[in-house]
Amino acid sequence: MSDNNKSPDMAEIQNLLNLEARYLNSADFDKWISLYTEDGIYWMPLDSEQTDPEAHDSIFYEDRTLMEVRKRNFDHQLSPSMQYPVRSSRIISDVHLHKYETDSDTYIINSSFQAVLFYKEQTVYAGNYQHHLQVTDSGYKIKLKRVDLLNADMPLPPIMIYI
Repeated sequence: MSDNNKSPDMAEIQNLLNLEARYLNSADFDKWISLYTEDGIYWMPLDSEQTDPEAHDSIFYEDRTLMEVRKRNFDHQLSPSMQYPVRSSRIISDVHLHKYETDSDTYIINSSFQAVLFYKEQTVYAGNYQHHLQVTDSGYKIKLKRVDLLNADMPLPPIMIYI
C-alpha cells in the first residue's frame, strides 16, 4: 500500500517490467528507450549503499541521451559488438511496491532479477532492480532504473548490453 492509499496497478507494472526485459532480450533498444521518460536515467552503482550517483563512481550512470548514443554504437556495423551476437535472457521476480512519492506521482518498485548474457562466453548476473515509475497519460514510464548487482564490488567482465 502506498503512503497516501493510492494503489498502483501491479499487473500493469509487472507487464511493463516484463516488456522491458523482452526488449532488452531482443536488443530492441528503440522500443526499450521508449519506455523511459524524457529525463529518464539508467544507473548501476558500484555499491548498493550508494545514494548519490554523481558523488561516486558507477558502472553506468546514463541519461536518455547517453542511452541513445550507446544504442547507436551498439547497432553500428563497425562496432565490435556486431562481430558476435549478444544474446540474453532475464528473469524478474518478487516485484513489489517499495513506496509512493506523492510530490512526483512516482511509484518506487523493487524486484529481484537474474540475467544471463552471452557474448563470446556466458555470464550470469543477479541482483535487485529499483524502478521509479512516473504516472503519465499513456501509462507508467521509467524515470529511473537502478540495478544493484550482487557482485558489483568485484572485478566484472565488460558489460556489452544493459542488464
